[in-house]
Amino acid sequence: MAIRIAIVEDDRAASDTVKSYIERYGRENSLQFKITQYPDAVSLLDRYSAEHDIIFMDIQMPYMNGMDAAHRLRSLDGRVILIFTTSLMQYAVEGYEVDALAYLVKPVNYYEFAMKLTKAVKRVPFISKADVVINTKSGDIRLAQEDIRFVEITGHWAVYHTLGGDYTRYSSLTKVESELSKDDFCRCNSCYLVNLACVSRINGLDCILDNGVELRISQPKKKSFLAAIEAYRARHTK
Repeated sequence: MAIRIAIVEDDRAASDTVKSYIERYGRENSLQFKITQYPDAVSLLDRYSAEHDIIFMDIQMPYMNGMDAAHRLRSLDGRVILIFTTSLMQYAVEGYEVDALAYLVKPVNYYEFAMKLTKAVKRVPFISKADVVINTKSGDIRLAQEDIRFVEITGHWAVYHTLGGDYTRYSSLTKVESELSKDDFCRCNSCYLVNLACVSRINGLDCILDNGVELRISQPKKKSFLAAIEAYRARHTK
């Protein structure tokens, strides 16, 4: 399976250099990469699709600089690995705010590049296996399953209540359920799919989450829901 990498760089020669380094790294390490080059950040973010595992982002670019683009990117995709390529190290502190993995100082040296890419590649399997990509009106957004507190179905719309806010897409509870871990999520009624890690306590037919939100448990679902909570806690207290 190919690791998907985006290069966001307005200097074509610099972009091609990074591309050649990735290809060289792939040959030396028997890895496959799918590489997409963007001439600026606007091209990346316009109708953004959370399809990349790693993004190399230049900072000095026309229309939108890389740091502003990174802040916008994080509102859409909190999991993609971000590496800045820049000659402006004064941005290093701000990079922590967007969870940048590393900086590469131009002109980029291949051996330093390879060290940073090795670090990024090691993180790819970890971030990929549990992510959920949902299509919203503003584009595709990648969510970590552990960040989803519960999913609420209203009509034909699914609302993902997460640590970072709420996201809505056209879907059904059955479809949402098929995309999430059956060990970690369970229905408490026909409207809610709950992250069992977020359950604080049960009070009669009320499920109280760790942030104080109360969700109603339907009588037909109560037995299976309580059993799912017990099984979850047993797995995580060994």
